[in-house]
Amino acid sequence: MKVILIQFLCHFALIVCLNANDSDSMKILGVGNSFTRNATKFLPQMISSDPKINAEVGVAYIGGCDLEKHVTLANAHEQDESKGNQYQYTLDGRTKMTGASLKAILTAKNWDYITIQQVSSKSYKPESFHPYADDLITYIKKYQPDAKIVIHETWAHSPASPRVKIWNLSPGDMYQKLHRNYTDLAQKYDSKIIPVGTAFHQAKTTPEWSFEATPVDVRELNARLSWPEDKDNLPVNRKTLHNDVYWKKKSDSEERAVFADGYHANYRGEYLGVLVWIESFFGTPATGVTYRPESISAAQAESLKKVAREAIEIYRSKSRKHKAEPAVAAPSE
Repeated sequence: MKVILIQFLCHFALIVCLNANDSDSMKILGVGNSFTRNATKFLPQMISSDPKINAEVGVAYIGGCDLEKHVTLANAHEQDESKGNQYQYTLDGRTKMTGASLKAILTAKNWDYITIQQVSSKSYKPESFHPYADDLITYIKKYQPDAKIVIHETWAHSPASPRVKIWNLSPGDMYQKLHRNYTDLAQKYDSKIIPVGTAFHQAKTTPEWSFEATPVDVRELNARLSWPEDKDNLPVNRKTLHNDVYWKKKSDSEERAVFADGYHANYRGEYLGVLVWIESFFGTPATGVTYRPESISAAQAESLKKVAREAIEIYRSKSRKHKAEPAVAAPSE
């Protein structure tokens, strides 16, 4: 009997300990699309590299999902639980659910912060934000009433993106429009902002990351190059933060072809995004971050840290005039 009692007490103590550890960690959920994944790509590694940070980061995403679709899927699931199950859910970079509903992910943990964003292709259009952002926030609050809503400011496309010509919209003009839309949304809900879009914009004004776009002829590249023989022969631009040109499987076969993008982040842009996230949520100055992926040189990392730090400071300066604040935590000294 004494042995059983001891075993029970040990088991109970372990549960209490685990729950205490769980409650001590900051829990962040990003609701969005591939841009959410881009901006959090290196976040688990960066958190692990800092013993002062205790956090879990989840991402609920659907590729190309805009605010309206999030709401449509949520409402469909409320009416019929067999519908709306299109989300991928990762926690600290590991896949936890596939084909999940937003409700299932929202209720998976007691989230402290939940981020939302508009899809890149609509981020510069003010009419695309409402009423969908309002409805999404209402839905989130239904299942996580104590969570704080944080606005993830996405970024403009690359100067080399086909969208520049197709939309007749320069990256600078796109940034100004999306920046205004995200700021307005944050002010409406007195929410804080993760200024990743501002960081991308600032980077493009520096000698390290500014460049004159060279038109890329995808047809010519596909006629001249073949996979895998030419997998390393794509045009290289070491100043871009975007995935301008890349190899991708064709939709109807296993063959690969060259595609033009120019809006998703490449590994340099992903590192910049994570630097902004880490300072916004944990107060760790981006310039003090020690983690650096092997794919990024020490010089590039230092440059991107300075850009991230500047973007945070720009937002802090503006937040003194407006209620939309840039960071969850103030920088630690």
